Amino acid sequence: MWSLFLAVFYNLFLCLNGGSDSPVILALQQGEHVIPIDTLSPDLQGCMTFTGEQILEPGQYMFVQDNRRLFNFLISRPEPVSIRFIATINKGRTEDIQIDGSEENNAYMRFYRFLQDKYALINNILDSDSAPQEKLPEVERMEGVIREYTHFLAGQFDSCMLGIIARNVFTPQHANGENPMHYLGYIDFTDSRYLNTSILPVRLKEFFTQKLVQQPDTLIRYTDLILKEEMHPRVRAYCARYLFTLFFTSEIMGMERVAVHIANEYFLNNPDLSDDPEMLQEMETYVQFNAQCLTGMKAPLLALPDADGTVRSLDAIQAPYTVVFFFEDNCPACSDELLKLVKLSKRDDYQDVRFYAVYTQNNQGVFEKYSDFFPNNWVTVWDPDLGSEFHRKYNVRSTPRLYLLDRNKTIIGRDIGTETLNEIMEDHRSREQVDLPVAPNITLETENGESYALYDIQAPYTVLYIYDPSCTTCGMVTHLLYQLYKNTRDIEVVFSALYTGNDYKSWRKWLAEGTYTDWINLWNPSGDDRISRHYNINEIPLILLLDKDKKIIADHLSVETLTYILTELMPHDPLF
Repeated sequence: MWSLFLAVFYNLFLCLNGGSDSPVILALQQGEHVIPIDTLSPDLQGCMTFTGEQILEPGQYMFVQDNRRLFNFLISRPEPVSIRFIATINKGRTEDIQIDGSEENNAYMRFYRFLQDKYALINNILDSDSAPQEKLPEVERMEGVIREYTHFLAGQFDSCMLGIIARNVFTPQHANGENPMHYLGYIDFTDSRYLNTSILPVRLKEFFTQKLVQQPDTLIRYTDLILKEEMHPRVRAYCARYLFTLFFTSEIMGMERVAVHIANEYFLNNPDLSDDPEMLQEMETYVQFNAQCLTGMKAPLLALPDADGTVRSLDAIQAPYTVVFFFEDNCPACSDELLKLVKLSKRDDYQDVRFYAVYTQNNQGVFEKYSDFFPNNWVTVWDPDLGSEFHRKYNVRSTPRLYLLDRNKTIIGRDIGTETLNEIMEDHRSREQVDLPVAPNITLETENGESYALYDIQAPYTVLYIYDPSCTTCGMVTHLLYQLYKNTRDIEVVFSALYTGNDYKSWRKWLAEGTYTDWINLWNPSGDDRISRHYNINEIPLILLLDKDKKIIADHLSVETLTYILTELMPHDPLF
């Protein structure tokens, strides 16, 4: 056949029974985008033939008419293809598709109908009048059938696009210990064909926004774990660009820190990762204007003159909280925010808050009027010559711009409005007023037989870890927690690991094999209830964080959450 079309590398015949006479678009799914390739109008019989002189990339393709996707089809390899599609359209809906020339696409259409039928049955079960306890087992059984069939199909078409699609209908069922990376276990990052599906953006977004603690350190850690895996270069470039955009556009405060890390680590330090010089320039500018003013950082130095010419230093302000506000005249948004802030600053509960207002223009008359207008707990300054570089230090590329600092001048809020400012203030104040419970002073023994009481530990903070190596997850948690212990030795935190079992020899052997010998190891040789009386040992592994008075700051912590507390909050948060 191909001898008749020596210069034609794909031949896609499409005939629509019952469709409109509107043009049909041949398109390719590329991540979150649909890329048009060709457009043809049907003949009088509703038929058309898409041909091309270049081989189509492997991926998930589709036919689109009247802004509706008629159906998808797959191309698995970069080779010449010839496929015939006859589709029956009824009221704009594709009801039947006959395919000649591709067994994979016939199986794909059967798979699509199978999913439609099974999920329709599940919806019927959920909508029925049966009791919830009767619905759940049937729904689980149906989902088991779907999962089993997807695994079968993935195996049958393992090297094909259908295998990729089927394998990624679900995510892996069970976690590998406490490692969230199992969630992406069905994705082969070395296979560039994933770029021509919607799998990567869907799974990456789910993983980073739903499966991980929304804290910058955690997100940066897993960004590095993924992007430093073995990957196809194009897949790495796509994932890095997608994650940068995800965090760059996030509405969650603090996510700009992750975006800065990605830009620095994977683009500016490795320009080969992108062939878009404009994008790299935009990233460089973004980093330059954000690198000094991320949440958790000490606020950049500002020492600017007030209306009398007296230099007023931001660091010299002594207050539990300081609001830094950048504004200009002839800015409606600034005027609106200023009125709200002035009203807020006059409240009784804001008398210990100081406001450092920076006028960003050079009109002295206007500046003096603002200075006279603001209340007594405001410091109003300006920089008409722009010598302080406040624009770059505080990312003031537009106004208004508002930052909230704690008593140490650490940034705890940025790019926020008055409403969010008030919420953060209330949250911090309520946490400072919490009456924390006290951990009991239990006397135990070390692995060397020495008597040791919990209150013998003299440290600003104590991590109390309660575990038994015989529990399913304790091994993984212990390993991760011990790594955290080794990485946080310099922040005055003592780790005490409390063994709840009674097999001394096995415990000592386990400690030696795991080299868990540097932190404080304790156990109860008497076998009484001095541990279980105070802690539910059926809930192990348990991780608690205690302050210097052995008050329980937090309990039932995961290693990820404790990591965030130790590396992010403790040096800065007023609670600590």
